[in-house]
Amino acid sequence: MGLHSCRARGRRGFTLVELLVVIIIIAVLLVIAIPRYFRAVYTARVRGCQAQIKIINTAAQAFFARNHRWPATVEEMCETTAPPDVIAPPLTEMPICPFGVPYELRPVLEDGTVGPPTPDNPQAGVVVNVEDHFEGSWVTALEHRKP
Repeated sequence: MGLHSCRARGRRGFTLVELLVVIIIIAVLLVIAIPRYFRAVYTARVRGCQAQIKIINTAAQAFFARNHRWPATVEEMCETTAPPDVIAPPLTEMPICPFGVPYELRPVLEDGTVGPPTPDNPQAGVVVNVEDHFEGSWVTALEHRKP
């Protein structure tokens, strides 16, 4: 009876050392997992943004093929926001950047530069402005959302 009662009395719960070891193990796992999680989220957003940019560039080419002019804005290529003179807008809805930054189109000139067209250097296409996307996008997204 004496040996049996000592075992029962001595092991009623976890010791402080056992709890600390478990907490340290969980903390180490969190230190490893949290940065990887945020890196994966960021990578997914970048890839989503890159896919949207490819879609917009393809839609701009389709817009040019149908309307014989380059779109001035992304909104002009969407069914819901296109002006009445646009023939068959190629986008059904506005593309949304995963970072919250609006997409902007910039004219590409015949000499390959980006800027306003001139009589000597007419517009040869459009390109999506990617300066605000990817690196530093969190700050830019917050700035765009301010009222």
